[in-house]
Amino acid sequence: MLSLHRRAPKRARISRYLAPAAQRAVVFRLLAPRLPWVACLAGALPALAAPPLDPIVITGAREPVALSDALQDVTLIDRATIEAHAGASIESLLAEQPGVQVATSGGMGSVSSVFVRGANSDSTLLLIDGMRYGSASTGTPIFYNLPLDQIDHIEIVRGPMSSVYGGDAAGGVIQVFTRRGQAGGDASASATLGSERYGAADVGVRGASGALDYALQSGVQRSNGYPYTNPHAYFGIYNPNPDHFEQTSASANLGYAFAPGWSLRVQGLDARGTVQFADGVDPTQPQRTARSLLGSTSGGVTVQGQAAPGWTTSLRLMASRDDYNTDIAVSAYDLGRFTTAQRLASWQNDVATPLGTVLLAAEQLHQSVSSTTTTYATDARTINGLQLGLNGRAGANTWQMNARSDTNAQFGRRTTGALAYGRDLAPAWRVGVSLGTSFVMPSFNDLYYPGYSNPALQPQRGRSKEINLRWRGESAQLRLALFDSRYQDLIALDANYLPVNIGQSRIRGASAQATGRVGALTLGAVLDTMDPRDLTDATQLAHRARNSATLTADWQPAAALTLGASLRAAGARFDDTANLQSLGGYGQVGLHGHWQCNPLWRLSLRLDNATDHGYEPAYGYNAPPRQVFLTLRYGAR
Repeated sequence: MLSLHRRAPKRARISRYLAPAAQRAVVFRLLAPRLPWVACLAGALPALAAPPLDPIVITGAREPVALSDALQDVTLIDRATIEAHAGASIESLLAEQPGVQVATSGGMGSVSSVFVRGANSDSTLLLIDGMRYGSASTGTPIFYNLPLDQIDHIEIVRGPMSSVYGGDAAGGVIQVFTRRGQAGGDASASATLGSERYGAADVGVRGASGALDYALQSGVQRSNGYPYTNPHAYFGIYNPNPDHFEQTSASANLGYAFAPGWSLRVQGLDARGTVQFADGVDPTQPQRTARSLLGSTSGGVTVQGQAAPGWTTSLRLMASRDDYNTDIAVSAYDLGRFTTAQRLASWQNDVATPLGTVLLAAEQLHQSVSSTTTTYATDARTINGLQLGLNGRAGANTWQMNARSDTNAQFGRRTTGALAYGRDLAPAWRVGVSLGTSFVMPSFNDLYYPGYSNPALQPQRGRSKEINLRWRGESAQLRLALFDSRYQDLIALDANYLPVNIGQSRIRGASAQATGRVGALTLGAVLDTMDPRDLTDATQLAHRARNSATLTADWQPAAALTLGASLRAAGARFDDTANLQSLGGYGQVGLHGHWQCNPLWRLSLRLDNATDHGYEPAYGYNAPPRQVFLTLRYGAR
């Protein structure tokens, strides 16, 4: 693993500064060779038989919307799916989702880059219960210290969301929700053992009584890891020693209805981790491995209520903190502590009108960075945002409009907007179109890192459009989306590792998703294709495959037993912006089984990378080998 902060001007920053994309073929030309597969998939769907679920999501509109009514391309990862991935990282779970690709520098606790619809990793906004979380020094979301056991569900929204959440949401938004209390009360616990001497345990209680609801959760996990690097690694950082990871975490979510229609909610998540990473070999101490201490905290207070009939208002005060402290290193360059602190104050009003729900919001975001080894010319900034939105439905028509203005002293005012429209063609068919603009702010490293910065940088600008078609029958569902995204002033590294604004990029692509059930067999398929290209030199964006697919099958021969398999594959990629270093494609097979011993006890077995297929998620880094995990879980689902 690379130190995300101290090695920022070198290898770790390259994953953030990927050259802009371009496209030489139109979406339909891109998709044409694959249309027969999509047609066959759609033709097979009516034979499937699974009652559709229609959960509620909030990330796309900042207010509750039925998933079937969401105009954005939204994926909901529920608690059952998260539990089935016990022992895995959140990045590996995200990598299985439509339109998401992940480049990692190792196993658990290692630095990763998450690309949504081919956009740069700094174009993905990560939220924890509505609060931004990430590194303002590098400008990227931080996933490596988020524990899955503390998460209730995850929503992924693909497409530009700056008009809803401000900067850095050009590719999409990933929102993590911690667990909440529920009627009655129950306790839960789990224990997992796995490869590389992996071990984890968590306990929790949830319930509700009268005006109070509560959820408390805590967990620990550790792994001896495996050697994350190989001799290909840049800058001489290869170290053959396994990279150990351990973590403790806790979360709390408390709600209290203090008056009719009014409630107070307090929530928080904290995780503390220790991870080893490779930064070379000390000849005098060959077993010495660099170590970083990780700290992740996010939480806040929300007051919400009915200010008047048809008018809901909410006030939020939230904060997050990311702490990365390298206290042991082979190379002294990697030593040091980097901290990002963010504070958010927001006031949101949702007003029912004949045209739909009007959203009026004002918020202030304050970001600051600090370091024990680096002095920034400017180490804090405040962004003030104003937002207007409208979400409505009438008959077969659904619409959403958003406009937002963000102002800070560094870059002045940035205005973004989005428009989405959906039309029900028939009870089972729906077509939608959307347009949106976005921007991404330069990070503090971009602007002020000594010797490797450019204070004259400007924010990235983007505009995107999408057309989608959905089929939702009584038995199954299918979604097809075609998208086209253009970006200007993308921030990339020049030959001297200095950040610069470069010309234009363009990413066109298509995504097809299908799920359904045939008797005791549940099937799922995701097919993604895109051509992310730099318009300045016609190169392909680094770390992103043009084609990827995920196939899943689950068989339930008895009510208490489920057996399943998955295949995840991706085409070749490039590790560098010049397309000189290629990374081969890969395919991984996973197997899993679950046995519900009784209503409260569940035993799960999962085999990842069953064929022990080796590949490099980034040049010089090893993908996880074959791994097996056994989990015993207690608690009502």
